[in-house]
Amino acid sequence: MTSSLTTRPGFGRALAAVRSAEIGLLRAVALDIVAIGESDALGMLGAEAIELMQSMTGSTAVDLQAHSTPDGGATTFLGRAGRGIAVSAHLSVVAGKNREPLRATIRLVGTHGSVLVDLLRPLLEVRTVAGRTEVPFGPLGDVAPAPEASDALSAIAESARSGETVTITW
Repeated sequence: MTSSLTTRPGFGRALAAVRSAEIGLLRAVALDIVAIGESDALGMLGAEAIELMQSMTGSTAVDLQAHSTPDGGATTFLGRAGRGIAVSAHLSVVAGKNREPLRATIRLVGTHGSVLVDLLRPLLEVRTVAGRTEVPFGPLGDVAPAPEASDALSAIAESARSGETVTITW
């Protein structure tokens, strides 16, 4: 993919909603990325998914289980991160040469609301007890660099192969 999804203004605004407790305490992060490419989904999109989720949850241990299609075109993992945060990601690759994202959304659920952001288009929706609002993207704040994702990706791939739950740190 061309540039990291964490550099998109919508991600910065969603991260600000989490850090400022605008939606209360973070309880769940759900990520969906579909891209055009010629490799397996985990290999092409896995590092991006780890970087996005680590930015939202912070460095934490994660118990997860992964599943992949036999051809590797799609990988899903579900788990529980530290502080009781549920995490899930669905990564898919559609055959083609462009290596560009077709869909990239992230949903953040807190104790007092949720945020849905389309990372590829200027759309951010915040729902709280006060109601639903579409929020303009703010400037991207400081994002801590993600640690190397290779160990986490290896563990996710092993979980997908074995069907066993693994514990990773990102």
